[in-house]
Amino acid sequence: MLLKFENHLPLAALDVVSTGQTSAWGCVTFSAEARSVKLTDAIAAPKDPNAWCYIRSGSPQERADKLENYLGPVINVTRGRPLKTVWINRLPSMTPAKAGDARALAMPPINPFPMEFGEKVAQFKSMNYSLGVVTHLHGGKVQATSDGWPLHPASYDGNPFFLPSYRQYLYPNDQRAAMLWFHDHGMDNTAPQVHAGLAGLYFVRDESDAEIFHLIGGEAQELPLVIQDRWFAEPSAQFPAFTAFDYRKGVPLADNPDGGRPEFLGGVIVVNGRPWPHAHVNPNVYRLRLLNGSNARTYALTIADPSAKSGGKVWRGDLLTAIGNDGGLLCEAAPVGEMQYLLLAPGERLDVLLDLTSVPPDTDLHLVNLALAGYDPQKPEDAGIFQTDDESVVAPGDEAAKLIAYDANTFDAAEPLAHVLLFQVRAEPHDHGGSDHSKAPAPELAIDALNGILRRYAADESFHALPGAHPQLAPNPVNAQVARNRFVLLMNNTAGLGGASPHTRGPWRDTQMWELRPATNPASDQSVFSLPFDAHLGDPSRRGETAGPVAYQVSRAFFFEPEDPAPPHAPRNEDPLWGIATENANPAGFPPVFRYPHIYRNQPASGRKVAKPTEGTYERWYVANIGNDFSNLGAKKPDMHPFHMHLVNFVVLKRWKVKDGGNQFEETTGGRPLDFDGVARHDTVRAQSNELLELLVHFPRGYTGRYPYHCHLVEHEDMGMMLHFEVQPRSPR
Repeated sequence: MLLKFENHLPLAALDVVSTGQTSAWGCVTFSAEARSVKLTDAIAAPKDPNAWCYIRSGSPQERADKLENYLGPVINVTRGRPLKTVWINRLPSMTPAKAGDARALAMPPINPFPMEFGEKVAQFKSMNYSLGVVTHLHGGKVQATSDGWPLHPASYDGNPFFLPSYRQYLYPNDQRAAMLWFHDHGMDNTAPQVHAGLAGLYFVRDESDAEIFHLIGGEAQELPLVIQDRWFAEPSAQFPAFTAFDYRKGVPLADNPDGGRPEFLGGVIVVNGRPWPHAHVNPNVYRLRLLNGSNARTYALTIADPSAKSGGKVWRGDLLTAIGNDGGLLCEAAPVGEMQYLLLAPGERLDVLLDLTSVPPDTDLHLVNLALAGYDPQKPEDAGIFQTDDESVVAPGDEAAKLIAYDANTFDAAEPLAHVLLFQVRAEPHDHGGSDHSKAPAPELAIDALNGILRRYAADESFHALPGAHPQLAPNPVNAQVARNRFVLLMNNTAGLGGASPHTRGPWRDTQMWELRPATNPASDQSVFSLPFDAHLGDPSRRGETAGPVAYQVSRAFFFEPEDPAPPHAPRNEDPLWGIATENANPAGFPPVFRYPHIYRNQPASGRKVAKPTEGTYERWYVANIGNDFSNLGAKKPDMHPFHMHLVNFVVLKRWKVKDGGNQFEETTGGRPLDFDGVARHDTVRAQSNELLELLVHFPRGYTGRYPYHCHLVEHEDMGMMLHFEVQPRSPR
């Protein structure tokens, strides 16, 4: 396939704004709008809206007839300086299907998955129609009222559901310097609405940024890179070639209700809103701020020189040094090996230095993706979701070199999905659309000085770094001790079971999330099952450990109430994640009344509890990604799930995996060094196939209320792989 890298990496096209360095900036207003957007440099924007965009009030984008980019603003704030935001919904509604029916939000202009199709497909039967948009600041430490609760949308103007058309949030920015992002979080509609374009970047800055920029030569060397995958829609009278995206093309279930993959995977890699762009760079050190904004695709990223012009080597992972991730800077720098790669799952971020000071000018380096094991370009719809490194990554070497083969003269690429971005290393200056790169080449990266910066900024209210040659994060001693152990299963229906589940009293769904409790029923009860791990749920003084079979029951598996809300709470026979369609059908002449299903309630007497951590405390969360054949956990490999918790940061302390051919877990902590176990704060972490993680979670002081946690494969989130916790205030002394 021809791959010309003819698009420029768009930086100037993004609405970059700073809220000031010396004082609070006040209020920023955004609106969600349907806009006509340019998707490639060579093709003009269409006459009709082809994307949904976040538009900042007062920005050039607000006044433009057509936009250069669909990505939302890049907001820079100063740590400790609060920012008030207003999010207005200016998207239209659909007409009702018949008199008395509720109107839903207009479908995104991307050929999205039809909601009514869910009546035929088990995975989608309970999904709700979109009533509006919900903005979530991913990674933000904010009050629950500003988090973007999925059931609190900003609905369309004049809606009959008594929902506001805007939401006002306060972001305290009382957290470490980090790269956050904001995106839509509408209940059951996150996938198509993010795919339609609703995403933007949010940087919390402090003095650590100034020190790093001074070390590498200046803030102009920072490149934010939002990596996504898309399909371009077939040309039509409304949308000419390369002017519209197609969501349905990437979801095989849309054409095959009896089987197929429910997650979206695209065939075109898009960076900052442009397919396969190039970036003109100089022999300097660059700070790459990487975000995986894809719906479901995981990337294994490294640097390659297919022509081997740089030092006679094809693989140049050694040009990369990881310095941060979701929760900000690491405790110490993590140099990437020549033959290594960095994994980036949906929702994850990485802060990486790219050292080009030793690369000769006129070299073309490729940022490549090697998470393509088993991929058949002739059958892209059969591509699988990431499982493990061994199953899903073609490691750097001869086989991977076949994937990245690229002829610069004919623009012929062996596998386009292996290519993300082209770095054109040149001696002459280039402004990158606004950033001056005309300085003399910087000195080679000074690792000792870099580590000095990272260690100075390693402590915060939640964790501090233990002294030593290789510092590890530990609980801040001013906080309370570990108050609770919890056990969560990211549950995959690998056994293909149908009908009702004896464990949940609901149907076996394709993917689910279960909270566990110690079994109280006899072992012969069908609701009881055993796992070879003891999470010590009743004793937080003890850490979880491998053990003989330990009996558990499901405490909770549903985001919504699985019984009728009114007494006598009669069990429903259908899917307990029922949708709003039937709730909104009213006789002609009566206004429809909006009502989401009732949120899951705490009912300890029936063994059903909602997680209620206390602010200022730590909890150990054991998160296992397994299939539902409990007698043989290693029989099949479930999908990898990026596990995301709102509000908090957590540290991965331990890992285990299911032994091959067995039904036991074996410890693997530190086995993948570039997963940063013990040295990184996460808000999203990859739970690979048949893997179990120990997370040390801190619930910050001063933040209480209701927050979701979920899988960040957004189709899984929409399909019900989401639960919530309710942070409680500390008891007065």
